[in-house]
Amino acid sequence: MNKTILIVDDSQLVQQMYSQQLKNIAGKLLHAQDGIEAINIAITEQPDLILLDIQMPRINGYQVCRLLKDRNDTKNITIVIMTSRSSEGPVLDPRTWSFQTGADGYFDKDSGEGLEAFIKPFLEKNCENERKQALSPMSEMEILTAISRLLDRQLYTDVTRLKELNERKNAFVANVSHEFKSPLGIIKGFLDNLKDGICGPLSQEQLEAVRICLNTSNRLSRLVFDLLDLAKIEAGKMELEMQEVDMDRLISQTIETFSLEMKKKGVSVKKEFDYDLRLIMGDQDKLTQVIVNLLSNSLKYSPENGVITFRLFYDNDFLRFEIEDTGPGISPDYMAKIFDKFERVKADKREGTGLGLAVAKDIVDLHKGQIWVESEQGKGAKFIVKLPVPKI
Repeated sequence: MNKTILIVDDSQLVQQMYSQQLKNIAGKLLHAQDGIEAINIAITEQPDLILLDIQMPRINGYQVCRLLKDRNDTKNITIVIMTSRSSEGPVLDPRTWSFQTGADGYFDKDSGEGLEAFIKPFLEKNCENERKQALSPMSEMEILTAISRLLDRQLYTDVTRLKELNERKNAFVANVSHEFKSPLGIIKGFLDNLKDGICGPLSQEQLEAVRICLNTSNRLSRLVFDLLDLAKIEAGKMELEMQEVDMDRLISQTIETFSLEMKKKGVSVKKEFDYDLRLIMGDQDKLTQVIVNLLSNSLKYSPENGVITFRLFYDNDFLRFEIEDTGPGISPDYMAKIFDKFERVKADKREGTGLGLAVAKDIVDLHKGQIWVESEQGKGAKFIVKLPVPKI
């Protein structure tokens, strides 16, 4: 074959090794030790095939491939990217990334396949490719500028695509969650009827089974409502119904709704509230949800006969609400991502969706407030919420 092959690798020994393997199928062998040199040889020599390493000085093989495939005078040159699975590269999946950058083939150095046998079909396939007229080489600055523009264009495309996919995901989650609401409501209604004896008397064993089903349906309902709220927040469609809110009363009412669960676990409550607390402006239902999610989290991690302490006091221009438990605390590695969606402590077997704290943070943010956590392993966790107080 009277074919020209360009071997691009920063190691001269590797170049020599591949040259020996390809000498029987190549009429001419060219060599480049970095990406800048490879681009200019491709432009001026117009090889039939480029065997391209990924890790090189100045610019890597992916960038070389992107630029050559973007140019009219080099886009038809066959490019085979080669690498070793054992080498640490810039991406986790070099094979997939190679084809995404426009490569025509991918050669795994660790596969044991012969290079000549792998390359030969590519050379035979491009026999009829039109050879472009050789052009003048580019300066390093011109190459770097071209790559920068190319990456900017690709980044814009990727971001636009990700935004579109995220919008579709949000719409799907919202629709599915909405469709779950009515059936769940019906299931819960009939279970309540069974528990209350409306459908006839139940044995203790049957009653316990109904309670388990109710707890499970309630947990699923919370997940559905959390998903709906997240979808609304991410779509910018959650509207707050602002009104005067008495946080003292709101917290006390929420504690009362958890009284049975606290009694069952032996958890006691301490309240440390300032006197003469003013009303704040907020969405009462959404703020109730914040308190519910935080209290539910604290109760879940509180030990038997533990203590949950509530504090409410002024902090400059904010009303500060704290809820502190006596649980195992939070590891420093987990602290930074505790408010992320679907984040849960590793190896934690307790029930939960990983959405409650994420929803609480989003609601507090919508109220132009702040929320964070302070904790030390083995000494419990303290969640802190600061909400702005209207100026008199």
